[in-house]
Amino acid sequence: MATLLNVKNKVLKEGIHYLTSDYKTRNESRSTHNGMDLVGKNGIDDIVAIEDGTVTYTGYDASGGGYWIAITTNGIEHRYFHLQKGSTKVKKGDEVSKGEVIARMGATGNATGNCLHFAIYKNGYTDPLPYLMNENPFNVEEKNAYETFVYDLQVAIGANPDGIAGPVTLSKTPTISTSTGWNHKAVKPLQIYLQSLGYDLGSKGVDGEFGKDMKACIKKYQKDIGLASKYQDGIVTAKMYTWKHLLKLN
Repeated sequence: MATLLNVKNKVLKEGIHYLTSDYKTRNESRSTHNGMDLVGKNGIDDIVAIEDGTVTYTGYDASGGGYWIAITTNGIEHRYFHLQKGSTKVKKGDEVSKGEVIARMGATGNATGNCLHFAIYKNGYTDPLPYLMNENPFNVEEKNAYETFVYDLQVAIGANPDGIAGPVTLSKTPTISTSTGWNHKAVKPLQIYLQSLGYDLGSKGVDGEFGKDMKACIKKYQKDIGLASKYQDGIVTAKMYTWKHLLKLN
């Protein structure tokens, strides 16, 4: 029988986590289950990174795990198994952000149906439940989302990366929209920052592309900050009002 978990750190995009097989106690014949199996409210769901980290493995485990991803945070691996073939969105060496979609749940490997087998490896496998339920289980230093956004944006636009916004940073901002600069390197840090402010990025999440969901998100942001209606257009125009508000230069 599935158990609904009230998690603090999600690994399923929609945030509904039903536990179908627990760590070490899957059934009488499988006492060595080294993780926990999870499904979403309607079964299949996208998989998101539980914490910021570096992708240390993507591949296929013929012994039972199917397609899987390992991400390392402070020396601790969080592992995601039974992924849908062809759904992996990251590669080894990528830096990923907490909540970023990395793949889709599947039934590859030794699985009886669509699920995520989530595991924690820290000098051997350990119970993953505390990593879902506890505050900051990876002991990651809390980041200032604004400073991180400014720094990452500066890197993306070729400004001096000091994490401090000013006229030079503003002068280098690009126009990004569904038709102009839609895949500019500035899109991803902007998405991460908007997400930290509580904005819904839509079904694709942080993907580095300025699609229709991102346009809707920008329009809502423009409305929320009180821009005139003619500027609530879903376009982040170079050097203009939306960038000024985002960089706190208004």
